[in-house]
Amino acid sequence: MKKIWVFLSLILLICSCSKKPVYTEAPFNGRDIRIELRGMPEKKPVFFTFHSGKKGINYFVLKLDGTVQSYFDACSRCYPKKLGYRLDKEHVVCRECDITYHISDLKDGIGSCYPLKLEGRIEGESYIIEKNRILEGEKYF
Repeated sequence: MKKIWVFLSLILLICSCSKKPVYTEAPFNGRDIRIELRGMPEKKPVFFTFHSGKKGINYFVLKLDGTVQSYFDACSRCYPKKLGYRLDKEHVVCRECDITYHISDLKDGIGSCYPLKLEGRIEGESYIIEKNRILEGEKYF
């Protein structure tokens, strides 16, 4: 009986660790995504999922030193695994290859495992990502 529980636990662990993460959806008005900046934390990426048909496109938005940046939760090297990144203090860590990047270095984007840039803009108190921009990353998900 103990062997069965060990086996089932191992299967559960493998399945849960290999699943693509799913996050909350940001407000979408049919044309663009609008993320309110007022309550957004400084120096901590906030992850979201945009649903396009049956696919979920994951991305994160980062408020850092008076700027706002956004990235797909994927890189050009590891995206086939569809695991994205996890947060570790002030770092994002690739869930596939375990490469770590400090959040202040993300805008440089040098290397094949850096998160892919997602274009957005600040409009008043909101960060706007146009639908066509997010759909450009659909192939990574």
